[in-house]
Amino acid sequence: MLEAIFFGILQGLTEFLPISSSAHIRIFAKFFGMAEDPGAMFTAIMQIGTELAVLIYFRKDIANIISAWVRKVVLRRDLNLEEVGQARMGWLIIVGSIPIVILGYLGQDAITTNFRSLWLIASVLIIFGLILGVADRFGKSDKTLNDLNISHGILYGLAQSLALIPGVSRSGATIAMGRFLGYRREAALRYSFLLAIPAVFGSGLYELKGALGESSDTKVFSLTETLVATVVAFVIGYLVIAWLLKFVTTQSFLPFIIYRVLLGALVLGLLATGTIKDSAKADTASSIAPISYSVPKDCQSTKVLAALQKDVRQAQYIETPWQPSPGTELADFLNNGGLACSYGMQSAEVGITVDWVANATKLFNNRTAGWLAEGYQKIDIPNLMETEAYFLQKDQSPTNEFHQYHVKFLINGYWINLSSTFGKTIEDGSGWIAAAVDSL
Repeated sequence: MLEAIFFGILQGLTEFLPISSSAHIRIFAKFFGMAEDPGAMFTAIMQIGTELAVLIYFRKDIANIISAWVRKVVLRRDLNLEEVGQARMGWLIIVGSIPIVILGYLGQDAITTNFRSLWLIASVLIIFGLILGVADRFGKSDKTLNDLNISHGILYGLAQSLALIPGVSRSGATIAMGRFLGYRREAALRYSFLLAIPAVFGSGLYELKGALGESSDTKVFSLTETLVATVVAFVIGYLVIAWLLKFVTTQSFLPFIIYRVLLGALVLGLLATGTIKDSAKADTASSIAPISYSVPKDCQSTKVLAALQKDVRQAQYIETPWQPSPGTELADFLNNGGLACSYGMQSAEVGITVDWVANATKLFNNRTAGWLAEGYQKIDIPNLMETEAYFLQKDQSPTNEFHQYHVKFLINGYWINLSSTFGKTIEDGSGWIAAAVDSL
């Protein structure tokens, strides 16, 4: 629960400051021993919580904008000068939201894989921190929101879409664009808040819809912990909005710029020295030589244990009385003549489980949609030309005690599962994968 509360505080603090909430969740999740964000559902609900703070804080402005827009566009009513400006702001929010919708949809794969690299995130923190510094230092301050036009709204929207890359910061990018265009700090920040509403709610609800299909064993935090973190994020986020709007009326963004550069430099230093490793999802595994195919006779006849013992000397075969529930993946294996084997240390967590089953093309294909919904990524395994493979990386222990990844692949009709709690990425277990295939 304390970790969930910590992430709630982190989300609330960083969502609106120009320092990138997604970068902080990614970085601190690494320090907590998690491979990625602490679960899609957890992160999506927290984002909705912080955006609710925006809705409540700006409730009068939002109500006036919606009311004026509906009366102007839908009901075709005549409006006074102030209401015309409010209806116009409604259009500017819609126009400014278009770029992130298009780019977010087209770039889904890169957003969830390549953009998760800590090297990229740390570099972006520094680069866009400096860009914000230049914009804030040299940008004019002669425009208010009354000067906002369609072209500026589109430019704001393009800047916001850069926040699809963790480390950029949604507020940081839009504020920098506003300062380059000559808007006052408070005006740039206020439009940034309003522009974020459809983008964050849209992406949050989309992620939440997919996350609701996750099985319970893929979730780091329980529903209760998630709700507590969301409430914390909402409260902290509301306070941050109130403070930040007052802060920028008299102060520059320099403290945030210095912080971004220092944090990015720290992460780069830790990566360069090997203190932490970049565990972004892998796209490929090490090459495996072509092999002949037949299901292993028993767990002892495989070559997996020998491969594991190269890394874990105490590793042994662990005889497990498999009694899977009907309809589960393991039940599919065993009911179709498959073999399920566990290897590791008897006195500790099981290190590796490997399953083999022949003539499993139909079984495998029936499961792929569910894997993708759970967050698996389709990958390539070189030199296995007729292979479909799916990979999931997750961290089971917030205290960094052990990590887990799953590889599922179909090769010439043989379905192989490999789950490991030793190593973080598929590259760490390429020798075990090769041994599992070579055991056929």
